[in-house]
Amino acid sequence: MPESRYFVESTPGRPADAHPARAALDPVLQPLVQTALDVADGRLARVWLLGPGDQCASCPMRSECGDQTRCLHLIASAGLTTRIDGPYRRYPVGAREVGRVPVTGRPFEAGPGLEALGLADPAWFATHGIRSFSALPLVVAGRVIGVLAVFSGRELDPALRRTLAGLAQLGATALGAIRAWREIANDRNRVAVRSARERKDAADVAPVAPVSDPAPGAALRTLADLERDAIARVLEHTGGRVSGPRGAAAVLGLKPTTLFSRMKKLGVPRRARTP
Repeated sequence: MPESRYFVESTPGRPADAHPARAALDPVLQPLVQTALDVADGRLARVWLLGPGDQCASCPMRSECGDQTRCLHLIASAGLTTRIDGPYRRYPVGAREVGRVPVTGRPFEAGPGLEALGLADPAWFATHGIRSFSALPLVVAGRVIGVLAVFSGRELDPALRRTLAGLAQLGATALGAIRAWREIANDRNRVAVRSARERKDAADVAPVAPVSDPAPGAALRTLADLERDAIARVLEHTGGRVSGPRGAAAVLGLKPTTLFSRMKKLGVPRRARTP
C-alpha cells in the first residue's frame, strides 16, 4: 500500500505541529486518541502524520533517517502525557516498528517482550502496567497518511483488534475529509482570485468571500455521532443489555464501566431490557 507524500506541512521557522492547518485537524485528533484510550484500557495513545523533514538537526533518530526529506510527525498525544515535543516527536519513515507501518501498510502488534523493541524506556512499561502495543495505519483513498499507536493495559485479543482497526479507519476518514475540504476551498479561492483579477476593470466586480475551513466542532460532532449510533445499534441488538457475555460491552470489546461512561458522555439513553 503506498504512503502519501505529506499530510501535514511546515513553513520556515515553524514546524508542522505548529502549522495553522494542524489546528483544523484537532477536532478529529483529540477524540481519536481519547477514544483509543477508552476502548483499549490505554495508558498512552498517539497519532503521527506524514510531513516534511523539518527538525533533522535536533532529531534523536537522525542517524536512522535515510534521506531526511520526510518523516512521521507526532501530532497528538493523550494519556500519560499530552506533550508532542519529546524524543519520539519524529519517526523516520521505515525506521523501527512505528516507522515501518507507512511502508508496509499493515498494523504492528506486540505483547510479551515489547520492552525490547525500543518503543520507550523498558522500565516505563513495568511502571505503568503496559501489556501490549498496537500501531495501526491511517489510510485515506488507499494511501497511508499516518499512524495511530496505543500502549494498552490489556492483552490483545480479536475483539480489541477489531475495535482499534475500526477506530483507525474512522479517524482516517475524518482526517481525509478535512484535508479534502481545505484543498477544495483553496482551489476555489485561487480560481476566484484569478477570475476577479481578469475582471478587475469591470464595474460590477465584487469581492469574493473566501471559503472557510469547516467549523471547529463539525468533525468532532461527526465522530461522536458515529460512535453514538454504533452504541445505540448494539444496544438495540442486545435488547438493552450492557453487561454479561451477551451484552453490548462484550460485543464492542469494552468493559461495562467504560461503555456506561461513553454512553453518559455521548448522551446515549439506557433503554429498558427486553426479555
